[in-house]
Amino acid sequence: MVEKVIQRAEDLQPAIITRFQRVFAAHELAHAYLLVGPSGSGKRSIAEWLAMRLFCQHPHDNAPDGTCPECERILNHNHPDVIEATPAGRQLKVDQLRRLKAEFTKSGMEGFRKVFILNDADKMTVNAANSLLKFIEEPGPGIYILMLTTNKAAILPTIQSRTQVVELQPLSPEKLTAEFDVAGIDKQLQPIVRGLTDSVRRAKELVEDDWLTHAVQTTVDWYKQLVAGSLLSFVMIQTDWLKLATDRLHQQVLLDLQMMIWCDTLILANGVGQEQLHFQLALPTIRQTIQKYARGRLLAAAELTLQTRRLLDGNVSFQNVSEQLTIRLHNVLQGRGNQNG
Repeated sequence: MVEKVIQRAEDLQPAIITRFQRVFAAHELAHAYLLVGPSGSGKRSIAEWLAMRLFCQHPHDNAPDGTCPECERILNHNHPDVIEATPAGRQLKVDQLRRLKAEFTKSGMEGFRKVFILNDADKMTVNAANSLLKFIEEPGPGIYILMLTTNKAAILPTIQSRTQVVELQPLSPEKLTAEFDVAGIDKQLQPIVRGLTDSVRRAKELVEDDWLTHAVQTTVDWYKQLVAGSLLSFVMIQTDWLKLATDRLHQQVLLDLQMMIWCDTLILANGVGQEQLHFQLALPTIRQTIQKYARGRLLAAAELTLQTRRLLDGNVSFQNVSEQLTIRLHNVLQGRGNQNG
């Protein structure tokens, strides 16, 4: 299992691992790093790789061997000198902060090194970040701090200036597909998931309890009613959409799905290859739609969905946004709204 983690880090971010191997060879490891990258890009694997390399009993080619007891303990989260913190909910809790600060002042229990891994560092409050700043500025000997974030802009500039910032590259489409396969994301859903997120963790959240499967099917059914000229599409907002729109994040995804299927329609209407479509499973219906409606009406429909997505960001209710969009799309398709051609 340890060797798989090491291989995963090397596979996901080979350039970053090579860079750290050179750093270890030159004995130039900094005391604090900010690892920045989208979820699933390998931040956690790299942090574990660094911790294992620091404690590994038999490193090879400036990399952990993956077989020694120290590497095993780190990966199993039971090494006393590798301290990990993950904000509970939206923020780093006060008791977590106190524990971290207390640990910063202690020397290693089994040696002269100590590693701190702070997940979702962007979720620290300003007070929490400022409280930890002095420990980042002047860590004790043998102290290493690894901060992980998907949102560099949410990290205080004072923190960024006192750490080595390492930007991880997003996963290539091929690697992302492989990660989705490992995560058990259905092949049919993967084109849609890629249009929604490049985060494996977020993808797994969306498919949990078949939520995304139901959301995609509802989107396709709504689209079919619209292009058929039926006002049942409007009724579906209350009978189907609202059941899925349980919170703000799910509401945003639902509007994104509406936007994606209309953008797919416009893409196919303009002769772009179908392999670029997200809604591959609705391809027959999309083809019928572009045969039925003029390209100008399809363009107007796609533009409406793009405009409407921004309304939710402006705190207009999801129900109002969806109902207004559905009526406007119906009018445009039936030639009763503004259109481009």
